[in-house]
Amino acid sequence: MAKLRPQAAEHGTIVSMLGLFGLTIAKGTAGYLTGSKALIADACHSAADFSGAALSCMAYRSGRRPSRYDSAGGRSSSETLAGVILSALLLVAGLEAGLASLRSMVGGVTEPPGWSAVAVIVAGIAVREALIRYKKSHESKLGIRAERTGGEHRSDIFSSLTAIVGTAGAMAGDLLNMPVLYVLDPAAGLVISVFVIRMGCQTVLAVTRPSAASALGELDYQALLEAIQRVEGVVTVDQLKARESGHYVVVEAVIRVNPRITVFEGHDIAMRVRRHLTKRFLHVADACIQVEPFDPGYPYKSNHHEEEMPILMQ
Repeated sequence: MAKLRPQAAEHGTIVSMLGLFGLTIAKGTAGYLTGSKALIADACHSAADFSGAALSCMAYRSGRRPSRYDSAGGRSSSETLAGVILSALLLVAGLEAGLASLRSMVGGVTEPPGWSAVAVIVAGIAVREALIRYKKSHESKLGIRAERTGGEHRSDIFSSLTAIVGTAGAMAGDLLNMPVLYVLDPAAGLVISVFVIRMGCQTVLAVTRPSAASALGELDYQALLEAIQRVEGVVTVDQLKARESGHYVVVEAVIRVNPRITVFEGHDIAMRVRRHLTKRFLHVADACIQVEPFDPGYPYKSNHHEEEMPILMQ
């Protein structure tokens, strides 16, 4: 089950990522065809959410390969590079959408975008809400902690609501023969572009600053430490740290065992520690346990007899 849990979580992230990619394409195409600056900016915002889901998917995958993580930041170089590239693209897209909206407002808007733009935005809100509910339900079944699945993805809904106010207001100006209201569409695009730029800056900070996941909270640290020490065969725990893998945590620990047991027995103890942690803590996706012999200088008593088998001290 420990191996299936992160894979199942990754599946939910992939579904959300594909849905956001489809929304980005649909909104961008409709915005281009209708000339709606608000819809184009909303497409950029959906692209920002897509990039976040893509980085989360990368975190799940790289979380299965601890050797790819460096000791300083906790992230692989490829993940950091991908995050920086996506962030740069978001910043460029947000700036371009904002400038296009501003140019449209200054030059004067001569026609509204059309009701099809409003229909696409409404459909996008329904799809996005369905994706949020699906991901939340999926993660809840997998035991992801509630505080990590709050309303952090609701900004896309707010962006779409801003876009629908702008496009609907512009269409109302057409119905009421008030061309002055046409400016509401690019004005909404300008507001949404600010959201996109803000998300791009947040993504840059998230992928470049050192990960705080390696420093466990005191309560979590004590609970994990006590759980490892309860496993039969563990003499002491030398090191204990954790890093994020999507919404989950991957634990890395160095344990000391009886130096006179066999390599096979030491491996068995490590596997029991791993199974115990992944079953005891729902947010622990995996555990990488390194086994070292206990200091032979200490007067450690053992009932194991010498055998002609490879031992950990050899």
